[in-house]
Amino acid sequence: MPAISMIRQRLGDKTFTSYVPATDEKAKAFAEALMPGEYEVFSKVGDSGSDSVSDGYKTWLVMVKNEAGLKTYLSFATPLGKTSDDVINALVGKTFNSVKADRVIVINSRSVTFASSDSGSGGGSGG
Repeated sequence: MPAISMIRQRLGDKTFTSYVPATDEKAKAFAEALMPGEYEVFSKVGDSGSDSVSDGYKTWLVMVKNEAGLKTYLSFATPLGKTSDDVINALVGKTFNSVKADRVIVINSRSVTFASSDSGSGGGSGG
């Protein structure tokens, strides 16, 4: 698998995320040459978890807010059995996009089923 690095660029109060097909050293050189503001380069450090598809998941949209009123939004998928309490407890106290999650608000959650990429159709993952 070719190297892919993620660059998080911050300009004022805005944060942008870019993915570049390069090692972290080359991504850093790219960012130094072209990107204004502050930036961080992240690279893949290993595989974890499983790409196997089960019968169901929940997708979540949550807002995390700090005591100063700054907020950011996160979206992700969890196993079907996870509850709002599980999500809130996992996020409270952590920092996302420079916003400490003093308060977590679930905006939406819904059950979904993802298609397996093992179907032999030659296509990518479902969604």
